[in-house]
Amino acid sequence: MEIYVRLNNDVERDFAFQIDTNDTINTKIAKSFRQGGDGVSDFIVLRPTIFHEKQPIGYYKSLHPGYLTEGGCLIFDYDADLQEYKQRLDPDKKLIDQLWPGQLILPEWKKSTKNIVTYVIFMLIWLYTDLPDVISPTPGICLTNQLSRIAIPIFEHFGKHSIADKLREEIQVNFSGVIAQWGFFVIHILKIAFITMFFTTGMVNPISFNPAVLYKIRNLQLTGPKIKNLLRSLGWVGAKRGTYDEYQSNFYEYIIKKYGDPGKAFKAGMIRVAAAPGLRLGDGEGFQTPLDQRFSGYTFKTIKEEGKFVLSEEYYLQLENDLKKNLESCQGDIGQMNNEIRRFRRFGLYEPGEELKEMVRLRKEVKAREEAEKAKKAEESKKEK
Repeated sequence: MEIYVRLNNDVERDFAFQIDTNDTINTKIAKSFRQGGDGVSDFIVLRPTIFHEKQPIGYYKSLHPGYLTEGGCLIFDYDADLQEYKQRLDPDKKLIDQLWPGQLILPEWKKSTKNIVTYVIFMLIWLYTDLPDVISPTPGICLTNQLSRIAIPIFEHFGKHSIADKLREEIQVNFSGVIAQWGFFVIHILKIAFITMFFTTGMVNPISFNPAVLYKIRNLQLTGPKIKNLLRSLGWVGAKRGTYDEYQSNFYEYIIKKYGDPGKAFKAGMIRVAAAPGLRLGDGEGFQTPLDQRFSGYTFKTIKEEGKFVLSEEYYLQLENDLKKNLESCQGDIGQMNNEIRRFRRFGLYEPGEELKEMVRLRKEVKAREEAEKAKKAEESKKEK
């Protein structure tokens, strides 16, 4: 079955992995994060920031119910990684006994004391070298001055004596006025603050600062058979689960294309649906369905009788059957079939069968009643005041 693993602690990097019956965290998922050829951490950045260790110290599953799409599939809510929805996974227990198909695994990352201390020391040294000359115990040692000292003989060699003399003048202690010195120092502090922000948010997240390592990775054949075989052995599919915003945007475009233009889509009653597709599930639904009910539960019976969407084996069989029908409608076109599978892994079904359509319709009716009751109570409360 396929599950999803969040990489870089990023909601936009929930990657699909295929697991077999006997796979566990230790024998499958954890291998991806290992170094030395067993995993991909040597050439792909998986950690959230440079201030984290390269390998997780544990793994959780997300028990957020999920977001039900118009096609009757589940995508992950933005709150899926909140602590209240996280449950630790047993690293030695079979994953198939701990997870629903399509459920999200959340690696637990530990801060790297070594990396943090190294970064702080480096930045403090850099900050010290840029202290204003008027207060610095060692004035004139800033990085700019060091570069100027290197450049002066080079300009002299090429006969650029005026430039060399100008640089020689600028590196003199207290060349700039006191106000200018403090102004440059404030700019330097802001520069370090911005650099730190980029690193702490993961916007800049290099795999290494070692030029030799970067050169080696740059020349690595990521599409070569060796890497492909490694990824295949790890179950790495390469597909990412889409966020709600990505799903909404993609589904809207699909509806407009399907009906030809917004006017026709509006007449068909699909514009409002496409603008806000699906719904957020409540407690006890979706991925909060007890796993021991997988083979004894009934998704379609429960939605009719209780108005709740629960997972079950019959639900996943229906998904599989509907996907097969969509693939058959491609009439052997490999390109269309690949696109259908790729979209299914990212957003789920866009053309579900009647059973799933009815299921979504019933659940949306429940949501509409709940919202109407909530609005009524709010109105009554307002009148009482």
